[in-house]
Amino acid sequence: MKKLFQFLSKGKNLLLLAGLFLLFNYLLSHFLSKENALDLKFAYSVEEAYLALGNLDLDHRNVYSLGLWLLDTPYMIVYCLLFSGILLKLWGNRKVVFLPVLILTIDFFENLTVLKMLKIFPKENEFLALLSSFFTTSKWIMVAVLIFMILFGLLNFLVGRKILSVNSQKAEI
Repeated sequence: MKKLFQFLSKGKNLLLLAGLFLLFNYLLSHFLSKENALDLKFAYSVEEAYLALGNLDLDHRNVYSLGLWLLDTPYMIVYCLLFSGILLKLWGNRKVVFLPVLILTIDFFENLTVLKMLKIFPKENEFLALLSSFFTTSKWIMVAVLIFMILFGLLNFLVGRKILSVNSQKAEI
């Protein structure tokens, strides 16, 4: 674990992860249908979930499944590492990495439920759809918390730098 934190503390590694993050976002946006991708919605009903899946033909549902496995799964690891590193840099505390790990875990279970829905389609499973929507909504709430923590960390960092700058200017006088 110590080596992972050392890896995440290096700026060049965070830049590499940021590049991979952007690449995966680009690939996912061109690989999966934005209108019908359940994981991009904030919340959805059982009817909305199966309407979205019903808008996809068999080939598109297969592409969606493949995209979840081949693109979204490694993407989860990349964003978890990237945002863990950013939070570590901003907060200087290893405890903050729980949030990206929690988001990854929720996202993983969201993918499993969507994959199961895709596998049994056209059969509908109300419990799976509700569970999937719960995971999706939970993920987006945690992403909002993550964004808040990053913004607050940046603000704290910038204010801290300004205070240090003002204090060093006073010391020179």
